[in-house]
Amino acid sequence: MNPRLGRLARLLDVARDSFTDLVAPMACPICDTESSGSPICVDCRAELSETGTVCPRCAMPVGPWTRLDGGCDKCRGRPLGFDAAIALGPYFGPIRDLCLRLKHKQDEWLARWLAELLADARRDALLAEIGADCQPLVVPVPLHWVRRLQRGYNQAEALADALARRLGLRMALPLRRIKRTAILAGVGRSERKQRLKGAFCSRRRLDGRTVFLVDDILTTGATCGAAARALKKAGAKRVVVVVIGRAEGRG
Repeated sequence: MNPRLGRLARLLDVARDSFTDLVAPMACPICDTESSGSPICVDCRAELSETGTVCPRCAMPVGPWTRLDGGCDKCRGRPLGFDAAIALGPYFGPIRDLCLRLKHKQDEWLARWLAELLADARRDALLAEIGADCQPLVVPVPLHWVRRLQRGYNQAEALADALARRLGLRMALPLRRIKRTAILAGVGRSERKQRLKGAFCSRRRLDGRTVFLVDDILTTGATCGAAARALKKAGAKRVVVVVIGRAEGRG
């Protein structure tokens, strides 16, 4: 991590936001009240930043007395491909609405604000995952080139770029999606895993690196798991999935 780079990026963001506030005050995309500094107002930021007890292995919300050694009841004993997961919150309500908007190119601007909110709200958990690694990388889950062409951009890449800036880390693009898969919405975990087998490869070695693997939503974990396995194959020591929304996938 480069603290100076992180501070400089934040200062530039503050200067840009201050100028924007003077020219055109923003309306919160959740409650539509006027906001400054960030389009997400103070009250909505506070609500989205709240967290209960979550599983550190898969980021699924759990009860306060849940046994979490080796994961929760939903992930314990199941190979995930990644080592840990961090989410802003459960995939419902405002988080679901914002993630759905992120799918569209015209709402790409939301990525920066959601990533910065995630970085601020979960900073302690993110920094704890870095540990002694002085060269952690932020890596987005890539889209197949056909899907990217259709969508016009990759929301995971936009999130990863903003997250890296906020944390003073480096974003890299080592992953390629070499297998085009059908739309996975509504498909269960086993079928997703089968469709995504061999879907990703890494274009560079990542020996000993800690990687924050960024996507918008974590559902069954099949996509992030396949991408994480490609990163591990390239030598990554630890892969931590970082997402905005944590959804509960079908078995």
